[in-house]
Amino acid sequence: MNTIPDIFEMLITRYGTWGLTLTVLILALFCVQLYFYLGQYSGIHKYKNRLKGPEREVDGISVVVVMGEDRWYIENVLPRIMKQKYRNFEVVLVTVGAEADFLDELEALKQRYPNLVATKIEEDPRFPISNKMAYNVGIKASSFGHIVMTTTEAMPTSDKWLDCMAMGFAAGEVLIAYCGMEQRAGFANKMMRSGRFMMSVRYLASAVKGKPFRSIIHNMGFTKEIYFVNRGFDHLNMNLGEDDLFVNRIANAGNMSVVLNPHATMRQIPLGKLPWWRERQRFYASTFRFYPDYAKNTREWETGSRLLFFIAVIAAIVVMPLEIKLAALGLFIVRLAIVRFTMWRIRRRLNERKLGWALMLYDIYSPMSDILNYFYRLVRPAPGVWR
Repeated sequence: MNTIPDIFEMLITRYGTWGLTLTVLILALFCVQLYFYLGQYSGIHKYKNRLKGPEREVDGISVVVVMGEDRWYIENVLPRIMKQKYRNFEVVLVTVGAEADFLDELEALKQRYPNLVATKIEEDPRFPISNKMAYNVGIKASSFGHIVMTTTEAMPTSDKWLDCMAMGFAAGEVLIAYCGMEQRAGFANKMMRSGRFMMSVRYLASAVKGKPFRSIIHNMGFTKEIYFVNRGFDHLNMNLGEDDLFVNRIANAGNMSVVLNPHATMRQIPLGKLPWWRERQRFYASTFRFYPDYAKNTREWETGSRLLFFIAVIAAIVVMPLEIKLAALGLFIVRLAIVRFTMWRIRRRLNERKLGWALMLYDIYSPMSDILNYFYRLVRPAPGVWR
């Protein structure tokens, strides 16, 4: 009977030290990837938003939106929000630098929508108004104690959106929800949708495990009480962070509520193609340095192990004997199948359709893209981040 030293010596003789090391590395990286996709991310599709204490009473919801002179939003998106079936809500529109005729249009809309509130902020070139300042005005002008924040770039996918958010408020004071990209034709749109989906999977998976570190401004909520107790938004010297950095500061396992109902999703309207998307990613990635260590480590370990796994598999296929080539290729295919199945279940939960093959392509190329974007940000930081 061969002993372990004998087997080890036989493997060294057949494959060499380098070949054996490469084989062990592939197996180790494969296990790391299984940990993320079967251990971390799979919790999203089976998550149930249970009450963490007595059910909280939700008397009404104030939806706060910051806008300029956006007639397209008024004509195409606002009616979808005003037609929500939730029993008691208002929409607070905070207009920044709007002209008198546009404000008159909003006043006329109040005849049609009695629960519409329009608040204006005069623009002053000497003191630019940030989103945080504008949202703060809207929150103060709201009538209800439960705030849902969204933007003019996003629209609800269902007339039950606020119903679902209200159920989320019954279970927690900070709502963490999902907003995907609007589905359109073309390869660029599929890559943008895949990128948003995978980014969301990371923060949703962390939240369902009791470690919330962000939400997304297009679809998030919190109580007015927790907002003022925490003295509003932080990082006021940045032109971003009102969603991720703010939620990271105020949310914890005891007060957050993850809203994963398909009817609670929003869709962001893309304002360009891949160049626009890359610039937006570069801009919003500027807050990553302020994330907690567990969030940064999870992102780096998953992305790094995925890239190394792909490189190791390619190396094995190129230089190793046939049996190792086939084993490496088999592990690559098994991993892809696990990723596809796990993401399919999550996509069903988030009402994200027709993204199968594009998500697999994104899965393969995104690690290198992330690394290149990281170095690009070091060389050329995104403009407009700091005030």
